[in-house]
Amino acid sequence: MQWLFHILPRADWNAFRAANASAYAPPSLATEGFLHTSYRDKVAESARLYFAPDADLLILRIDPRKLDVPVDIAKTRRGPMPHIRGPIPGAAVCAVVTLADLPGEPDVLDPSEPPSSDSAPT
Repeated sequence: MQWLFHILPRADWNAFRAANASAYAPPSLATEGFLHTSYRDKVAESARLYFAPDADLLILRIDPRKLDVPVDIAKTRRGPMPHIRGPIPGAAVCAVVTLADLPGEPDVLDPSEPPSSDSAPT
């Protein structure tokens, strides 16, 4: 099992936080039926491909064990890409970082460790 990473504009995250919602549901959920996520090794490439170079972006590090919706792994030209099939509960977001601050730790979750109780920074 691996961490999932979702890229979003800072303004979208700020709006979610201001709304005090319990789960994050970007427009792609309504239009495509899922949220795009990447594994750590594809985050920078995804940001480069799908966002303007000067976009003010944040990356959500998501613990898939805390999701209450399915995660499908799509086969793409860039390799496997996880798609979350519903809103992301706030409790599943373990970190919010910039691309420059993306953690370099291993991408694989230790199945013997319980889900992190970290809360996402504001």
